[in-house]
Amino acid sequence: MSIYDYDPDQKPKMSKEQRDEMMKRFLEKGGKVQKLKPGYPTNVGSLDKSRKPAFTKEDIRDGKTGHAPTPDYDTYKKGSYHDYDVGGDNPPIWIGSNDKEKK
Repeated sequence: MSIYDYDPDQKPKMSKEQRDEMMKRFLEKGGKVQKLKPGYPTNVGSLDKSRKPAFTKEDIRDGKTGHAPTPDYDTYKKGSYHDYDVGGDNPPIWIGSNDKEKK
């Protein structure tokens, strides 16, 4: 239990009409809305031992992507688990190392 009976960090809720009205007044005053470019985090790390980030600010700004090829999700191997129906009234029977059926 905290000493507060409310959350001091909670922002007051506004209805959509109130937000639209505030935006309308802001734009009438001469305010402008601009779209920003993708940012670069300040605490950039790496997933390997080098501790160097994989991409620089310029790479992110230019929209460069990684070097790994995109996976082929359309592959299908005959005899894989997709071919067997494990549900329904006839589940598969497990046979152990002593060649006896377990039920």
